Amino acid sequence: MNISAPSKSKHVASIEQVLLLLCFIVGIALRVGNPMELSFINDELSTWSKVSYDSVAAVIENIKQVDSHPVGMYVFVYYWTLIFGSSEWAIKLPFLLMSIASLFFIYRLGSLWFSRTVGLLVLAYFSTLQFPIWWSHIARQYQSGLFCTLVMTYCWTQLLLEKRTEKRYWFGFVLMGAASMYNHYFSLVFAGILGLWGFAWMRKEILLKYIAAGVSMLLLFLPHVSITRYQLLNADGHLWYNIPTPSFFSNHIKYIFHYSYWCLGFAVLLLIGSILIYGRETFKENKKARWGSLLLFATPILFGYFYSVYKSPILRESHLLFSLPYLLFFWCSFFPKDLSSRVKAVLVLLILLINSLTLIITRKHYETVHTHPYEHFIQKTKAFLALHDNKEVSIVLGENPEYLQYYKDAYETDFKHVESFKPAISFLEFREILENSVTSYLIVGSIPEAHLQMARDYYPYLYEKSYGINYEYYILSKEKEFGEHAWEFDYKVNMDFVNLTKKGWSIKASNIRQDTTTENYYYYQEEEWGPRFEMNLDQMTPRKNEFLDVGIDIRVEDSLLVQASGTFVLELRNEQDSLLLWKGVKAAAQTTLKTGWQRLYLSLRFAHEPIYDNVKKLKIKAFYWNREKQATHLDRFSISTRKGNPLLYKDTNPVEFE
Repeated sequence: MNISAPSKSKHVASIEQVLLLLCFIVGIALRVGNPMELSFINDELSTWSKVSYDSVAAVIENIKQVDSHPVGMYVFVYYWTLIFGSSEWAIKLPFLLMSIASLFFIYRLGSLWFSRTVGLLVLAYFSTLQFPIWWSHIARQYQSGLFCTLVMTYCWTQLLLEKRTEKRYWFGFVLMGAASMYNHYFSLVFAGILGLWGFAWMRKEILLKYIAAGVSMLLLFLPHVSITRYQLLNADGHLWYNIPTPSFFSNHIKYIFHYSYWCLGFAVLLLIGSILIYGRETFKENKKARWGSLLLFATPILFGYFYSVYKSPILRESHLLFSLPYLLFFWCSFFPKDLSSRVKAVLVLLILLINSLTLIITRKHYETVHTHPYEHFIQKTKAFLALHDNKEVSIVLGENPEYLQYYKDAYETDFKHVESFKPAISFLEFREILENSVTSYLIVGSIPEAHLQMARDYYPYLYEKSYGINYEYYILSKEKEFGEHAWEFDYKVNMDFVNLTKKGWSIKASNIRQDTTTENYYYYQEEEWGPRFEMNLDQMTPRKNEFLDVGIDIRVEDSLLVQASGTFVLELRNEQDSLLLWKGVKAAAQTTLKTGWQRLYLSLRFAHEPIYDNVKKLKIKAFYWNREKQATHLDRFSISTRKGNPLLYKDTNPVEFE
């Protein structure tokens, strides 16, 4: 008789309970983060704006007209804000609570589909991966959709795998399935896939009930069909999304595992190791659940990819949050249920440690998660204006004025600024502001790159700058003593047509002229092609994440009667001299009919270009294309590269602090 067996079983259970509690504590702590730093992202302010109507009918009609999502999440937030208000914490709280509740359902599903061992390992991952943590308190469809699909799947599991018959599971399955359909079209797709997969588990005695449950979901969604039809027929096509390439699949896996060799490497080691060590024992177990998990993960990403490639670009990382748990189920499914407590503890602790460290260090999560423009612009500007005479400061901000007003109200400030938002302020209008400005300081945020290059000519000294997700913010000064920081140039050259032997330049010396009044040298161009700059980019920048600025002064003869008609051109070519990228600005777009020199500006942000990953293997060509062979004078032909914004798109891309 083995009298120690109950004691051993209790010991194993207690270790598992400690590990389970630890995963929940770590998961909650990482999701809450620093609660004093919560800030709305652009999409959350979009949510706030879209529910700020006098009736739910007005909210629904507005979503139908201007959005491409179902109305469910917006209706929920509308009623929530009626009760709790529209502060950041009020709007974010239900999503944070749903994220915490999702941890429980993740564990339960892993335990029911496979074993408590698998449930625990998956929970350790889901508690510490940035993908679910990032969306845990953001008031958008992603966390709410994850919660709805998990509860739907839990009820589905009770009915089909556990063979439960209680009505609450049928009601939960139908209601949360319908909620998933009303939440987001990708969670709708997921609900459909799960519903169809259910037939693989079907029992004769519940077949009609199951079909009736599916029909009930469709009937509940019926009021939304007209809205969906309208959105499909009138959608703008998400033209601001890039069409995905095959690299999206591998990049998605890298993103899930923090773009970290440690995180991804350990996960791959777990997968391969579990197959090699335990595969003979576990491969034939839970086959339906294992391959079904892979199906639930793979189908939405394949649907989104092919729809984006052949119909309209819709695929984004956030749309795949609903299917993430099922990749983790598959990944951990080869571990046996009777894994020893010691091994289980070591694996869970390593997962928590590696993922938490890479979340904080590699992904720099807490340095980036709240770096969004709206609160930052208002907070920084208010602080600066408190120390300086407002009459000495000009302000141009390129973000949604309605969203900026939310934070102006929150910070009890109402400074005036020039709006540069959809469309951005025109080049000539911005130049007029700069030319007529008598202020000592210029504050700019989220303005086009070429506009910033021009602003630096009028306000050359950098007082302060800050970068974040999707924005740059600068305070510029006319006076050197007020410029506290230096621009981080990696390369800078200016051709004044005095020294023609500078590296990279091809200049026809016979076309050099000198102004008899000012003694200034300039280039006279009457032919189509004039001076050209050409250089390999690896000689100009040590990094991919870079701004490239080119500028040139032009003056045409008879400038009061004839406007410049040429084009200032920037090309990027590969090692075989094949053209990969062509950018041009027409002189007529940046000049007016007046005498004297006028400057053309052309700027490029490598992160916005399809050649981003191969930047340092390319070469640049810059020149003035005088296609009309107009008599034109050129001077101060400048080329520079400067350090870019390392946080720009780092919510889903690698963080590269170079």
